[in-house]
Amino acid sequence: MAINVRRSRPEDHAAILSLMEKARGAGLSDEERGRRGFVQGNLTAELLNRLQEGPGIFVADAAGELAGFAITSEPDWLPPQHPAAAAVAAVTKAADGRDLGRLFLYGPVAVDERFQGRGVLTQLLTALSRALADDFDLAVAFVEMSNERSLAVHRHYEMAEAAHFETAGRTYAAFTFSPATFAQGQS
Repeated sequence: MAINVRRSRPEDHAAILSLMEKARGAGLSDEERGRRGFVQGNLTAELLNRLQEGPGIFVADAAGELAGFAITSEPDWLPPQHPAAAAVAAVTKAADGRDLGRLFLYGPVAVDERFQGRGVLTQLLTALSRALADDFDLAVAFVEMSNERSLAVHRHYEMAEAAHFETAGRTYAAFTFSPATFAQGQS
């Protein structure tokens, strides 16, 4: 089945919210959630509209079904207590004065279980990297250290594990990647 990656539209929002809810891993033990992977955050249709206006939400469309999504955003519109803001601060501190260029946040991301193992995430990452490479120098993502599956995925894609940080009693890894480099590597 062919997968088409495109920017989201308002009519995608219900499917994105539904997949986000499934990907939380609610009802699973902490161990099972870590093994299967999980997403965090509270999305609403209003927030999706706002995110859609920024760097964008990318969806993997499989003949009209949502196979997955990747949300990107500008770091400056999140409240300082948000883990993404802490991730940007940790990455900036770890850079020790080096100019990181223009940053964007990558995540949350989810792939429907029915489409996992079919290259959907690679297609999403490639599409968003190609779309954003001219405007941004570095993507920043954060993953809770208990999320074994997500940590493995980010390491598989050779994203730099740039920093670790703690916020609200949880420990996270901050990952970075260059969208230009990622897009070139997937040509």
